[in-house]
Amino acid sequence: MPTIFRPEDQNLNPSQAPIIGGQSGTFGANDQQRRNINQQGGSGRFTNLQQYVQANEQNNPNAQILQREATARQGELGTKQQQFVTQATPIKTGLETIRTGQQFVQSALANPTQYTTPERLQQFAGYRTSGVGDVETPYNQLQTLRSGLGTQQEQLASGLETIKSTPTALQNYLQSQRANPALATRGENVLDRFLTQSTESGQRAIEGLGTAASVIRASRDPSIVGDIETLRTQTQGQPLSSADVRNLLTGQITPQEQYVKDINNLYLARNVGLGANLGEDKIQYSNNVLQTPIMSYERPANLGTVDQSNIDQAKTQFDKYTNLNNQLIESDRKINITNDTIEKLSNKPAGIDPFDPFNEDLKKSKARLEEYKKEKDQIARKLSGMDVSKVPIYQEYLNRLGNTKEQLLSEYDPTRLSRIQALQQLAGTTQFNPLLQQRLS
Repeated sequence: MPTIFRPEDQNLNPSQAPIIGGQSGTFGANDQQRRNINQQGGSGRFTNLQQYVQANEQNNPNAQILQREATARQGELGTKQQQFVTQATPIKTGLETIRTGQQFVQSALANPTQYTTPERLQQFAGYRTSGVGDVETPYNQLQTLRSGLGTQQEQLASGLETIKSTPTALQNYLQSQRANPALATRGENVLDRFLTQSTESGQRAIEGLGTAASVIRASRDPSIVGDIETLRTQTQGQPLSSADVRNLLTGQITPQEQYVKDINNLYLARNVGLGANLGEDKIQYSNNVLQTPIMSYERPANLGTVDQSNIDQAKTQFDKYTNLNNQLIESDRKINITNDTIEKLSNKPAGIDPFDPFNEDLKKSKARLEEYKKEKDQIARKLSGMDVSKVPIYQEYLNRLGNTKEQLLSEYDPTRLSRIQALQQLAGTTQFNPLLQQRLS
């Protein structure tokens, strides 16, 4: 506690100066001294008191005590904030883990084919069956921690403000800082308070308590609170429960399931190109067609749209081509047979009688040969003038008509098939298998 100097003691070593309230101090002297002071009156008495105040201005220990208290309470707030950070860190880590899990689920549903390794399928299965995590419980724990920190913050600020604004509290605080608080007399305690309030350094220290209280009260939550708030916001509207994960998975599966159900003859017809507008690339009948009755299939680049009329038109063209081509083949067969007959008859010796049956058969065979050739020419002219562009395409349609839906997807949309199979793995089911094995007819 402060060493209070008497004016006449100002040249003493401070450590040797008497303490006010002691028997050697001005206010603690004998009764005669008290009577002499009381008899001074007026300005003399004020001057004497002022001298005591001035004597205690420099190196005022009470002011230093109050300054240390303000600093200590701010340091205590820092300690409590650090404790808060330590307690809140597991909450932040937990929310980060949940957000990472949500991102995993979202990525898996966006790119399922990239998540079909055993490890990733197992991880997704865990989210599908147990959920990604609980956000609100740890967030409520954070709010409890914040409330506790706020209470401690207010207690520190209020404690400083009480010492600043309440004389009794200031006096009690100064007494508590003595080496032996219980030995201090009431007069000593009152004088401690008086000199603290009266000296300029003491007044600054008292005001410093208020300033420190304001700083403590205005202190913001540690930045980890903002981090956790951001994480909580990011998790909103994202999958958390197992039901959330399953619903999102169903949202991806349902349209794909409907797509597979809708695969039918029209799907096949479009993908083989029966709805394509060939335009200038229209295929005309040529000698190649004669050599290869069904030309090699080349899938059109622009598939266009298709309906049943496209299939019917292609079938009509195909049937007409097939019929004429079969007639052409039959003509060739008859021509070949007739040529064989003529060759055999020509190798036999001719009879003397012009009406010899051999001669008559030879004439008839040659006549039939000419008829067959004319017939073939007529068929060939019909074929050469017709559009046969849809013939190989319709043949492809017929060739694939009995395929399974899985085979058709594998041929025409392998990316979708891979996605469907990956989604089925993520779902842990075989729900697509019966659909994929259905055949068109």
